[in-house]
Amino acid sequence: MRTLTYETYLDKVWGCFLGKCIGGTAGGTAEGRKELLDYPLCEDLLHQVLPNDDLDLQILWLEVLEEKGVHITARDLADAFYHKVPYGPGEYGYFKKNYGRGIYPPLSGTYNNRYYENGMGCPIRSEIWACLFPGDVDAAKPYIEMDGSLDHRRDSIDAEVFLAAMESEAFFTDDLWELIRYGLSKIPSGTKLDKALRMACECYRAGYDWKKTRGMILKNFGHADCTNLYQNMAFILLTLLYGGYDFREIVRLGLACGYDTDCICASAASIAGTIFGGKKITGELGLEDTGLKIEVLTKRRDGSVYDLAKDVCAAGLTMLRVKKSDTKITDAPLVKGIPTANNAPALTFSVSYEGAPVVKAGEEAHVTLTVKNNTGSPMNAELTVELAKGYLAKEGLYVTPHCFSVRIDKELTLPLTIGLLPGQRVLCQKNIFAIRACGIFGVIEDTFGIVGAEVWAHYGPFLANIRDLTDVPPEAGYGAYLKPEPGENGSDLVREYHLSHIADINTAFVDETEPFTEIPDDGTAWTVPVMVQPEEDLFDTAAIQPFEGPHVGYMRRIVTCPEERDVELVVGRTAPCKVWLNGRLVIDSTRGFPALQAGAWWTCENLRAGVHFAKGENVLILKYAQTTDSAKFSIMYRLPGGRMRQFEDMGSAF
Repeated sequence: MRTLTYETYLDKVWGCFLGKCIGGTAGGTAEGRKELLDYPLCEDLLHQVLPNDDLDLQILWLEVLEEKGVHITARDLADAFYHKVPYGPGEYGYFKKNYGRGIYPPLSGTYNNRYYENGMGCPIRSEIWACLFPGDVDAAKPYIEMDGSLDHRRDSIDAEVFLAAMESEAFFTDDLWELIRYGLSKIPSGTKLDKALRMACECYRAGYDWKKTRGMILKNFGHADCTNLYQNMAFILLTLLYGGYDFREIVRLGLACGYDTDCICASAASIAGTIFGGKKITGELGLEDTGLKIEVLTKRRDGSVYDLAKDVCAAGLTMLRVKKSDTKITDAPLVKGIPTANNAPALTFSVSYEGAPVVKAGEEAHVTLTVKNNTGSPMNAELTVELAKGYLAKEGLYVTPHCFSVRIDKELTLPLTIGLLPGQRVLCQKNIFAIRACGIFGVIEDTFGIVGAEVWAHYGPFLANIRDLTDVPPEAGYGAYLKPEPGENGSDLVREYHLSHIADINTAFVDETEPFTEIPDDGTAWTVPVMVQPEEDLFDTAAIQPFEGPHVGYMRRIVTCPEERDVELVVGRTAPCKVWLNGRLVIDSTRGFPALQAGAWWTCENLRAGVHFAKGENVLILKYAQTTDSAKFSIMYRLPGGRMRQFEDMGSAF
C-alpha cells in the first residue's frame, strides 16, 4: 500500500493542472509552426490563460464522473463529447461524424479516420486519469482505454497511457529517469511509439545537443502533420530531459521544437508541475494561478485552477476507494465524492460489423447484435430492431420490423443481414437502427448505425500520350513526328511515348462547358459509367478502377441534401483535380499554390471552397489526373463558420 497525505495530493494535482494551463497557453501561440524556434522565452506567455482543448475535454470528463459516477462507460464519454464540445477539428470531427451516424466506441476512433487516427488528441487528456489514480496507473488504464478509443487508434491510446503513467508516478518520485522507465514499462515494447520515445532518451544519453536530438526524432519518426503523435511525444521527453527541472526552460524547449507546441508544452509542464506542486509554482517560481478559460459546454465556468484541483481530488478519493487502489490518501477531509452506484441496465447491447460498418447499393451488410445479461439470472425478452428508413433485415425473407422472442442466459448473439428495400434509389449516409428489449425488467432501448457508402459513377480512363500522333497513319514512320522540342531529350521522349501516358488535368476529354452536369456517352468504353462505392471518405483511384498508369478520370455523384444549406466543401488530394457542383466549377487545384499544383501530400483538407447545396439532388463531378501509379482523394462536407463540424446526413441517389 502506498500512502500520500491529502495536502500533498492536492498540491500535486494543483501543480499538474497549473502546468497544463501555463504550458498550453505558452505553446498556443506557435501551434503548427514547424521551424526550429530557438528563441528566449517570452515571460508574458506564462502569466495569461487561453482556452485549450487539452484541458477542456478533461474538465468535461470530470463532469461526466460527477454526474454518472465511478462506473462510466465509453458511451457516456462519447455522448458528452458529441453534445458538449462545440468544435470539431481533425480527429474530433471524424469522431463526431462517426458517433452521429451511430458508429460507437471503439470503432468511432478508427473508422474513416486515416489521417488523424494517431494524433495527439487523446494523449493530451492523460492528466485527469493520472490525478484520479495517483501512483496506480493500472487502475486508471480502463478509463484511458475508453477515453482514447473515442477518436484514436492504438498508438495514441498507448501514448496517453505513457503520459498518465509518468504523471501518476510523479506523485511519489521526482526522479525523471524513474518516471520514464515506469512509463515505458506500461506500453508495448517494439512499437513505433516505444521506439520514438527511446530514441529521445538514447540521443540524450549519447550527449547530443537538443537540436540534434530534435533532428534525429524528425528524421526517424517525423510526420508532416503538426499534430501527429510520434514526433510530439518524443519532443515531450526532449523538453524534460534537456530542461533539467527548470520549468521555464522546459516550456521554452517545447516551443523551440515546433509542431504541436501547445500539446508539447502543456504535457511536459504537467509532468513538471506534478513533481513541483502548486505551492512551488506559485511561490518559488513566481507564477500564479492563471484561472481557467473553458469552451466546452459544462456547468463549470472558468474559475481558479486550485478549485478545479479540489474537485479532481474529491473525485479521486472516491475512485481510489471504490476501485480498491493500492494508493491510500491520508488525512483527507470529508468531501462530497462522486456517485458509486452501478446503474448498468439489466441488458446491454453491442454491435459488431463484418468488415466496415457500411452498406452499399445492391449489397447487404452483415451485423452481429450481442445482448449481454447483467443480472446473473436467465430471462426472457422480446427484442425488436426498428430499421432505418429504406432498409430491411433479412432472415429467410425480408421482414420489418425485425422481432425476436428470446431467452437470454449470460449473452445472446443475433446475426442480422441488412439491405435496402427493393426500388430504394437513395442511399443515406446516416442510418440509425433502434433496438428495444421488453420484459420483466421493463423497456431498454439503444441504437446503432450503418453508414451508407458514397455512390459514384466513374468514367474513364481517358488517355493521352506525350505527343498526339492521332493524325499519323499507321504505315507512316512516326519517328519523325517525335522530334524533341528545344530543351527536351529525344531518347527520353521516345521512352516516355512507349512506356507511359500523361495525365493533364487541363485537357477536356468531354464537354466541360458550364453548366457541366453530365458525361455524355460518345460511343467509347470511356464514357460508360461504372458504379464505385468507397467505404470511407478516402479512396484511391488505382483501387476503384483497373487501368494501370497515368490517366484522367471523371467521377459523378448525385448528392442528396435534406435541406437547402451552405457547405464548406473540403477536398483531400494527392494529384491534380477539379470539382464542379451543379454545373459550376468550385475547386481547381491548378489555381492553388504553385508548389502544390501538380500534386500534394494527402490530408483531409488540401482544398476548400464555400458552396451552396439545394434541397434534394445535387450533381457533384470530380475530375482527377492520376499522374503516377495511384492518386488519393477524399471529400468532406463541413458546416461553415470555422468550427469544423461535419454534416452527417448527406446521401447519394443512384
